[in-house]
Amino acid sequence: MGLLSVEELVTGKRSEGKEASDFQGAEYEAAVNQEKQDNRRSLQELPGGDGASGEADSGSEQEEVSVAALNTDKSGRLKLETVDDLFNILQLRKRRKERKSSIYKKTEPEPETVPETVDELLFLTAVMENKLPVVEKYLTDGGNPNAADNFQRTALHKASFKGHVEVMRRLLEAGAAIEQTDKLEATAVHWACRGGCLPALQLLLDQGAKITSRDKLQSTPLHVAVRTGHCECAEHLIHCGADVNAKDRDGDTAMHDAVRINRFKMMKLLMMYGASLSTKNCDGKTPLETLYSWQNGAKSLLCNFNEEKP
Repeated sequence: MGLLSVEELVTGKRSEGKEASDFQGAEYEAAVNQEKQDNRRSLQELPGGDGASGEADSGSEQEEVSVAALNTDKSGRLKLETVDDLFNILQLRKRRKERKSSIYKKTEPEPETVPETVDELLFLTAVMENKLPVVEKYLTDGGNPNAADNFQRTALHKASFKGHVEVMRRLLEAGAAIEQTDKLEATAVHWACRGGCLPALQLLLDQGAKITSRDKLQSTPLHVAVRTGHCECAEHLIHCGADVNAKDRDGDTAMHDAVRINRFKMMKLLMMYGASLSTKNCDGKTPLETLYSWQNGAKSLLCNFNEEKP
């Protein structure tokens, strides 16, 4: 018997001569056969291998639609004769999707266990890995929020570099010194600019951190942001009043640094906010002269290399 249209199923009428081949090469039958195969696979993939869903809903066994419920002929081709056959197909598709979604559903990660005691080393590691519960445990037990490593980099330095804002906020609440410096005399603001996390920088500045602090090389946070290429941090520092023409130990401004390492976007940003192109560094060179110097050096190196070739 051929396939029936929806109109025929509803009205009970038959149209003569309408065979299964009228449905574009029996595509619908092929799709349903694929449904059946997928259903077998999904049943086999279920825990236990017997197709049990594990659900305890009342009446679920009566509503279960299996492959056997489909009306097929001896060759396995679908015989769509009644509305019940259509209903069974739709139910089969629905249950197959439900089973697949339950099989491949991602399991929720187990909550992290917090050790009974947290020492300084574990505390600093937790700060770097953004493990707030471990950090909270250390601080609640009276730990020092200014604990530092061998380079005197405090937990706040590390969290600022990584951009772990919630950890930073908790450290500041516990009394972490916002202007404490490491062995290079860099503050948390320097480290936030080096890491490039704008929210971390904003949090520090909102809590009163200085944008004029200098490290051992007399670099300002703006110098650091320019060298590391973090435009958002650089622009935020400028908006907060950072001096675009401040010099470091070598007399270089942020523009000197931007030119030296070819940070074109940063050059445009600095020029837009009034950076000087005529300021000279300790070598007596402006940013433009620094550019020429680097170009001439590269040209000389390449020319000498070519002359040395046999």
